[in-house]
Amino acid sequence: MAQQNRQPFENPMFREIHKNTWLKKISPSNPKKKRERLWVVFCIHDDTDAYLETYSDNKVAVFHKPEWFVSLNNIQHISSTICAHEQEYEFVITLAADVVRLAAPTWEQMMDWVDGLKSKLSELRILSPKENVYTKLPDKPLVPLLPTRDPTSPLPPTPPVPPEILPGIEQSNIEPSEREPITYQRRRSESQSSTVSRRNNINEPQSAGTSNSNNVFTFEAFNCTLEGANPSSSTTNTHYEHLFQPGPSNRNIEPRQLIRTELNTTNRLLERSTSCSPRMLQPAPQPYKTLREQQVLMLEKEMNHPTGVRIQLRKKDCISSIGFVDAFDAVWICGWKQKEHPMLYNALHIGDRLLNIEGITVKSAEDAHRILQSHYCGLFVNLIIRRLPYGKVFVIHRETEGQALGIIQTNNTAVIEAIQPDSLAARHGLTSKTKSCDGLSFTNWVLTEINGRPLNLFFKKNQVRDRLNSVGRDISVLVQPLDLIKQLKKQMKSLKNYKDYILQ
Repeated sequence: MAQQNRQPFENPMFREIHKNTWLKKISPSNPKKKRERLWVVFCIHDDTDAYLETYSDNKVAVFHKPEWFVSLNNIQHISSTICAHEQEYEFVITLAADVVRLAAPTWEQMMDWVDGLKSKLSELRILSPKENVYTKLPDKPLVPLLPTRDPTSPLPPTPPVPPEILPGIEQSNIEPSEREPITYQRRRSESQSSTVSRRNNINEPQSAGTSNSNNVFTFEAFNCTLEGANPSSSTTNTHYEHLFQPGPSNRNIEPRQLIRTELNTTNRLLERSTSCSPRMLQPAPQPYKTLREQQVLMLEKEMNHPTGVRIQLRKKDCISSIGFVDAFDAVWICGWKQKEHPMLYNALHIGDRLLNIEGITVKSAEDAHRILQSHYCGLFVNLIIRRLPYGKVFVIHRETEGQALGIIQTNNTAVIEAIQPDSLAARHGLTSKTKSCDGLSFTNWVLTEINGRPLNLFFKKNQVRDRLNSVGRDISVLVQPLDLIKQLKKQMKSLKNYKDYILQ
């Protein structure tokens, strides 16, 4: 047992408990030793002495007989960790002759302990200095420092005559009367006429008397070749597509005609801008979209992407934490361990189809687990998934609070039995039937998400009804075919501890 600083530890007159919770104590001498889970209490005795006490059970702490305690009156500093180690957040209490290492299960709980200890110990003037410390003033130099320049002296004189020729500017032999302003249209016409002349000459065969200087590589000929001067080369490069092409090509128009057309267009725009109101030139205002609508638009964009969505996850968040199942000759995601890996909620949905991992095509759930545990995956893993290939998402706007959506459920489950005609759901495009995954018949829709939150696939009492009757006029629903959900539930039961993968 650690030595206490005050003798009457067992019977203090006042004992004030500031914090107590379950923490893990780490041995400073042997960090690899098994960490025991203890009930840690931070208390103050008689408003002067700070103690840290540990108990094997929280019920025993009432008798104030700790198994281990340490005085914090000689504390030096408290530091918290930056990165978690094995889902544990460690903070260290450094004393004058000892070091106490404790680990919290979450970042918030660790920072709560660190801030609580610092604030109370600073209030008791144990951690902070007890008085201000003033340093000695610097000695006055014996010899005063002389200024480098007298501030009363005049500035240096300016140059008598400015330089006739500025650096970087060359002299021209043209008379001032012969100089004319070169406009943008003139430079453009000259460059285009030279380009046309180069295009006409590039296909002419060289004569026998041509010197060898024409065979020297020039960038002008290279640019003409890239611009497609040879008509036959344009047919062989059809697999290159334009990133953006606003209108018809101007390659076959004469330079003068192109300049005339541009000038006429510019004049018309200037006349319109001077005669019309400035509001005519502004783009039409976009309709305001709520946060719910923006979330649904982003999800629809991912669902409509033809090649899938690339996501990057930590390797330890993928191994034995995501439920991969086989159905309809593909690999699907049926859930994940939500409590241990809450960040997966931002990247995955029930009904996502897994395509490949680190560029390796996944053909079965066993392949997915084998690839994740192989050397192909580092600290972070790249997955390509097809976002909800058989799902549809809708945003339904209520006219008044509590207005019925018109969705009839089967035995209070997430299965949609029917949609009332001329109801809110019907007017927004939701139907009761859809094509099955094999495309041979029709089946019912199943609600899998409401307002972006996944539903329990095994239908937890009134969860669906309460979510549909949630507060707010805007509600988003995600539906998927019933035959797909049945297969996911069936294959999910074959997983070990499958209840850990059920989302709430």
